[in-house]
Amino acid sequence: MASQDLVEPLKVGTFVRIRLSGYHRARIAEVLGPLGPKGARVYRVLVQSKPRRVYVKVLEDQIEVLGEA
Repeated sequence: MASQDLVEPLKVGTFVRIRLSGYHRARIAEVLGPLGPKGARVYRVLVQSKPRRVYVKVLEDQIEVLGEA
């Protein structure tokens, strides 16, 4: 399911996959709001937790939902 079909923002803790990236699984850490082009939602996503946490900011059309935490 693509997130662009959703009416409401994804919840914090939802597992997602970032399209066209090397990350297989990531987790929504924060919803930044409709800051993207044409009001697209921007999410802060935790892509790696060890050895150091790595966060990436992505648009809603760049992610696919894998499941809820």
